[in-house]
Amino acid sequence: MERTRVAIVGGGPAGYVAARRLGQLGVEAVLVERGELGGTCLNEGCIPTKALYAATSPLGHREAFARMGISLSPQVDAARLRTWLSEVVGALRGGVGKLLAQAGVDVVSGEATLVGPGRLRVRAPTGEEGIAADAVVLATGSTPIELPGLPFDGERVWSSTDALLLPRVPDRLLVIGGGVIGLELGTVYRRLGSAVVVVELLDRLLPGVGVSRRGEALLRRALAAQGIELRLGARAEGLTADGVKIRTANGTEEVPADAILVAVGRRPNVDGLGVEAVGARVERGFVVTDDGFAAAPGLYAIGDVRGGWMLAHKASHEGLLVAERIAAPSAPPAGEAAPVIPQAIFTQPEVALVGVPIDEATAQGLRVGRFPLAALGRAWAQGEIGGHVQVAADAAGKVVGAEFVGPHASDLVAEATLAIQAGLTVRALAETVHAHPTFPEGLWEAALALLGRPLHSG
Repeated sequence: MERTRVAIVGGGPAGYVAARRLGQLGVEAVLVERGELGGTCLNEGCIPTKALYAATSPLGHREAFARMGISLSPQVDAARLRTWLSEVVGALRGGVGKLLAQAGVDVVSGEATLVGPGRLRVRAPTGEEGIAADAVVLATGSTPIELPGLPFDGERVWSSTDALLLPRVPDRLLVIGGGVIGLELGTVYRRLGSAVVVVELLDRLLPGVGVSRRGEALLRRALAAQGIELRLGARAEGLTADGVKIRTANGTEEVPADAILVAVGRRPNVDGLGVEAVGARVERGFVVTDDGFAAAPGLYAIGDVRGGWMLAHKASHEGLLVAERIAAPSAPPAGEAAPVIPQAIFTQPEVALVGVPIDEATAQGLRVGRFPLAALGRAWAQGEIGGHVQVAADAAGKVVGAEFVGPHASDLVAEATLAIQAGLTVRALAETVHAHPTFPEGLWEAALALLGRPLHSG
């Protein structure tokens, strides 16, 4: 049986970051991964989705360019697009392997199960082996949820993983789920030429994310303008010969589709881990931990398997923290504030938010400043004026929340995240000179509006 100081189960953004950091700190670590290094994010999630979003971006901006007098007639070579996507993922995956090797991390291929405190059984195609460790970190991620009556088959009914393989560009794509994954992939396939219908059980898009009603309505109008049909308040009830039967307040009907993408969320990969063998608890599918990621003596859980926002950057941050706590268990707490976790949704327009949701801030009586991109010079210069920036402050004037809808929202949210994490005030944002003409000026303008000093808006 191999002996090591720390064994990490799962090589995604939580697990490989924890392993890399442990190696940097001089702690012997073994990482067990049953699939490819990089996990869901790198291989079948964040990276391929955003690569496709970037690759299809010109297709989504043809109307804006046409207004500028520039006509685009792009031709999509799906085979070459698949190859390029594979090259991107392969290069990054290789980079992860190199980082782990540089840190002295031993990578073991196989599926791990806890068989006792600090003991793992690893099954691999070549056989079975045991690993004993002083500490075990579970970072097994999550997997797409199937719906009853709509099992994934990779042909007609797709998971997000299937959709990212670009098996084909269907004439009619039905997306079940109006959340982040469904809308991002729906945007990509609409750009590629599919007629896209999104079916969402609730009466709004991005449920549970925290986007304001104002922001959600703006996104809804933008998606409709792109030709994406939205069917809200509709339940998918099963396959039909030509599509899917859905139920609405008006009864049932059939929505025809050549492919169905089921994107109703993800569930943590807990099955088969054997957490009960070491006294850990699983609630609502997640491994229960304390604030220090401990699930049982010598056992830790991080990332999607632990719960909370299923975001790669959250998982990576937890990987860093758990590595440092394992490396120096007797060190006093650093005293840093809890991390502020931003969210970014790659639709057209992009949506990003951080901190207290804007509608919640308004309900609490907090001050909110708004600035429409229709009043921003850079937005006009780029031909994309649909969107806004909203920022919220507490009674002391500190930034507590922000929302961005528009071009580059996924990048713009970083400044607001830093402001909240550092406890900066809205006045500090307003007093910071922002380059002109740029999209970050929108946050500056929103800060001015909150302070009662609007510059380019009423």
